[in-house]
Order: sequence, then structure tokens, then C-alpha cells
Amino acid sequence: MKKYKIILPIILLISLFCGQTLTVFGAEQEWYSLTEADDSLEPGTIVLDKDGITPYSRYILGASVLLRNPSSGVLQMRSEVYCTETMSKITTTFTLQKKSGSSWVNVGKGTVSVSNDNSMYESMKATGASSGTYRCIADTQVVSKSGYAETVSITSSSLKI
Repeated sequence: MKKYKIILPIILLISLFCGQTLTVFGAEQEWYSLTEADDSLEPGTIVLDKDGITPYSRYILGASVLLRNPSSGVLQMRSEVYCTETMSKITTTFTLQKKSGSSWVNVGKGTVSVSNDNSMYESMKATGASSGTYRCIADTQVVSKSGYAETVSITSSSLKI
């Protein structure tokens, strides 16, 4: 009986440590090439928070991102950004992520930009998407005419396809 009292805790500790450092080898990681999309959504389709960006931003009035699945194997990301005045440049980098267990893995990245505008409505799409749960992160930077830059990062809701 004494042997079990000593051996059992040792076995439990070893299994605990092994479980924390377990590496899983699987198939090659997915990666999607993001391309600009012809968007059927009109500007203003995505509802923005009426209180604007918190904490306070000088130029960005509101920003949003939407992830949708318009057809089989296609994921479309849409970003809308509104500014207080005409910006020298507005740039959004979309990062498409897929859920793997309890973490999110980057599976695609693409950038769109506009110049000399006070708003941006741009979309990108990924084709050949396999089944799973996805989300999109839109990192947007606006640069004023005087060179002042602001950045906001917004994550979409998750979408299961």
C-alpha cells in the first residue's frame, strides 16, 4: 500500500508535466491568399458603435470589420473606417485566423489602402476555405495631412463554415 502512495503521485506529476509540453504534429498549415473583393455590401451596411472609438482618438470616428461566407469555400472580410477629416492615407491590414483547438492561427493576410479620403470601405476575400471556425482582425492606420498617425485594431465575430 505504501508503494502506491509514493508511485501514484509521481505518475500524476509526470503526466501533468508531459501534458503541458505536448507537441502535436499534423498536416501542413493552411494559408489563403487574400485578394480584393467586389463587394455587394453598400457603404454603411456595417453598424458602427455610435460612441466612436474608446479611448478617444483624434481622427478615427468609427471603424468596423465584418466576416461573412457568401458562397461555399469563400470568406469575405469587409472593413469600414470613418475619419473626422480627409486623411493623407488610410490603410487596413486584414488577418484571417482559423481556430485550432483553443487558439487562433493566422491563415491569410492582405492589405488595402486609399489616399486623400475621409473614409474607406474595402473588402478582401479568401477562396478555397475548408470547414472550421474563422475570424478576421482588421488593423487600420490613418495618417493625417500633417503626418499624425492613429491605429485601431478590430476583431470580427467568429464564423463557422
